[in-house]
Amino acid sequence: MKNIEFTVEQVEIRGWKLWISVNIRGEYDNRVRNPKVAVIFNSGTQTRRVPVVIRSYTEKNGEFLIYAQYSYDVRYIFYHEPLGRQINFWFDVMYGDDYYEHISYRLGEIANQEYGLEDSEASEEADEDEEEEGTTRGGYYDIVFSTEKSEIDLIARFDTSAPSLFSRAVGKVRAFVGKLWGAVLFLMGFLLLPVFFVDALLAVLKCIPRKEEIAGSNWIIYLIKHARWKWTVFCKMQIGILPMKLSCMRLANKIASWFPVKKNRIAFLSNRRNDLSGNFEFVYDILKEDESLDIRFVLDNHDTKHMKFRNMIRLAIYFANSKIILVDDYMELLFKLPRREGTTLIQLWHACGAFKTFGCSRMGKSGGQGLQSPNHRSYDFATVSSQEIAKFYAEGFGLSLEKVVATGVPRTDIFFDKAYKKKVVRQFYKKYPQLKDKKILLFAPTFRGNGKNTGYYPVELFDVNKLYEQLGGEYAIIVKHHPFVKNRNPIQEEYQDYIIDLSKNSELNDLLFVTDALITDYSSVVFEASLLDIPMLFYVFDLEQYIATRGFYYEYETFVPGKIVYHFDEIASAVKQNDFEQEKIEPFKERFFDGKDGKSAERTVELIYDNLKK
Repeated sequence: MKNIEFTVEQVEIRGWKLWISVNIRGEYDNRVRNPKVAVIFNSGTQTRRVPVVIRSYTEKNGEFLIYAQYSYDVRYIFYHEPLGRQINFWFDVMYGDDYYEHISYRLGEIANQEYGLEDSEASEEADEDEEEEGTTRGGYYDIVFSTEKSEIDLIARFDTSAPSLFSRAVGKVRAFVGKLWGAVLFLMGFLLLPVFFVDALLAVLKCIPRKEEIAGSNWIIYLIKHARWKWTVFCKMQIGILPMKLSCMRLANKIASWFPVKKNRIAFLSNRRNDLSGNFEFVYDILKEDESLDIRFVLDNHDTKHMKFRNMIRLAIYFANSKIILVDDYMELLFKLPRREGTTLIQLWHACGAFKTFGCSRMGKSGGQGLQSPNHRSYDFATVSSQEIAKFYAEGFGLSLEKVVATGVPRTDIFFDKAYKKKVVRQFYKKYPQLKDKKILLFAPTFRGNGKNTGYYPVELFDVNKLYEQLGGEYAIIVKHHPFVKNRNPIQEEYQDYIIDLSKNSELNDLLFVTDALITDYSSVVFEASLLDIPMLFYVFDLEQYIATRGFYYEYETFVPGKIVYHFDEIASAVKQNDFEQEKIEPFKERFFDGKDGKSAERTVELIYDNLKK
């Protein structure tokens, strides 16, 4: 590990905002494109890892120079933590494969001048035990520097005692007045409905400006939407089918909260899938043997707007009265409901390893999660595939570090089941007998775009027909696009027996059992493929753009378990020469999987039972 120099240029409190600026320098490595700086906050009960956003990364005379800076609202660093506790923090740096934990720092010239740490008189007055420390006052906290401990402390300057009886009474009165005024506005809105419709009619007749943001060219639809918009603005509340459904859901949750938590109830909740599959399936297969358990399901793969009303109500009830609540992906509705004491929420995250950054790891970037967002932060536990990546999931979810547990990913147990593999292979070749004498090349890229509604893949950059021809018929090609991708690779009629698109109707994990080589890009399928030692090729024509807009937890070009190609014409040559750089697979598996024993589901169930007993 190379030596680096870490300089704290600024730590300043302005109101509730904590401003941090740091400089880092060291020996430059031209393979490193995405270094990382994190600040680790500790309150005594929670430990939170948060990125410091890198503003510049340059090279000069063989040294790298990094400037990172960001501001944090102290009120939202920790989840449901009382204000006023002492907070201490330190820094971690990741540069390529080198990871520097709790790194030593020095104060820069600006910081020394601002905090007066080099003032001889201040040094003389300092205690001998604290001669390495400096203190500055600002905002609601004093800042204490300790270069000896490589830490910085924030010491509260405000009274943290419970509010007085008078203050609590004033708060209740304010809340009541606010609700009362809301009810008055709502009733007045009904009386003004004719006025709102006249306003809408005038907009349709172009007597007044039309609101272009309101969709629908049909004048009747526009009339209704315009009137609803005016009502919404006047009443200061959302009015419509979705707000009504959400209100009913909150009411159902509140009523269910009046009754005791059912100590034996386990709820499986998901809007990623509408069947019992993935991690849920493997965990349920063990739990179902216990007849004392009351197991419930809400599996609906629609987004919040289109989710069935019946499922929303059931979800609200189970969220209130289940002892254990299991989810397997981000579920927006859960963060619109209060967490109830006595319940345990466990995130059985669907993906293996740590690949693309997500959530709070993207703080300061487009689409990133801010400190104030409640998303993910109410989990009691999240399960991951290895201890090494636990810190990245804690960062992404905004959780305290100890809440991320390396049980393994239950659905990967299937890769250690030889009988299941034989069954899948037999069924596949029964369905596609023409592929028995072919090697199978699986093309499974991830999507581009911002999510479910905008996902796509630039299929014109991967000509499956041309690749099949270049490989001389030795390989059949299976195409498996991400579920978010709606466009498809065109397949010529004469090749349709040997180039097959199974994007819609096949389980990706099952396809890996018949795969001889995999072509992908930034998809997490690489983790599952590594468990089967499948040779991999990474076709990344847009790597620079992807790093800039999405980013990875590790340096892409040094951590992926296979050969990287940047141009389509390189693919056929690498495949024909069997040039997959397979030696990278074994160290990749060691890094991202702690338990390669087919018992991840068992360890996850142990975590569930441990919390059932509490």
